[in-house]
Amino acid sequence: MTSSNLAKRRDDSVEPVRQRPTVAPFVDVYENTDELLLVADVPGATQEGVEIQFDKGQLTIQARRSDETTGSPIASEYRPCDYFRVFSVPSGIDASKINAQLNAGVLRLRLPKSEALKPRRIEVKKA
Repeated sequence: MTSSNLAKRRDDSVEPVRQRPTVAPFVDVYENTDELLLVADVPGATQEGVEIQFDKGQLTIQARRSDETTGSPIASEYRPCDYFRVFSVPSGIDASKINAQLNAGVLRLRLPKSEALKPRRIEVKKA
């Protein structure tokens, strides 16, 4: 084999690349005195397929819907895909207490507020 043959492309040896669509999951955001709550729809995602990162005020949600199926589909509207969404989070979130739960395709992210952001009652004293 000559060096010129090394650079030649053989189409029969290359597997076609399957592109997975990336979609932004639908998200509801709630706020109360103690926390921000994000509720994201990621149907078909598993706990192992979800990755959440919080860095410098940016919250990134990535999830993967598996293409594993059992049997032959009669009809198929859900396709394998990747979920991706980025949020700018206001300062004052206690990053060490952020937690996430996934149940039946619904991801719940609780972002607790730091004590400095929580409202407090100020006692009025008699002069």
